[in-house]
Amino acid sequence: MISLLPSYHETIVIPRSQEEVYELISTASTNKPFIQLDESRLFFNGWVRHNRFRLSLRTQRLTHYSPLMIGKIETTSAGCILFLEYKLFPNIRAIVTLSTILVVSVMLFFYYQTRQMAFPLGGLFLLGAIFFIIRSNFMLQLRPLRDAMYVLLSGPPK
Repeated sequence: MISLLPSYHETIVIPRSQEEVYELISTASTNKPFIQLDESRLFFNGWVRHNRFRLSLRTQRLTHYSPLMIGKIETTSAGCILFLEYKLFPNIRAIVTLSTILVVSVMLFFYYQTRQMAFPLGGLFLLGAIFFIIRSNFMLQLRPLRDAMYVLLSGPPK
């Protein structure tokens, strides 16, 4: 399905066992949002289960278009494969969807009342600007999250 909302997919082949990757990710993650004693070694907020996880980057300030990393770990004969999908958080997706519906309905209402093409064109321009800003900010916030995962995975073996 084609989506207008930004997302990013990647697959990483890692020459480590699934258990070792799971341990790396789970020790660098927490599900507690507040400052903790071992803050320097924590990269992510979220949950980690045996072969899958949902994480976001720990930040000091709120970023609305920060990606949510959804991952799955699969075992192979030479290590493991990490399937990663980056999406907007569900609440941000809902807000964007509702605002899109609102803009389209207002655009159609004013076009129906006035029969002027300025309203549909203005609404389409506004939607294009909104989606461009969302995609640009998502891509800006994606890089630090990916870099943190690469740093974590390329760390020294145990």
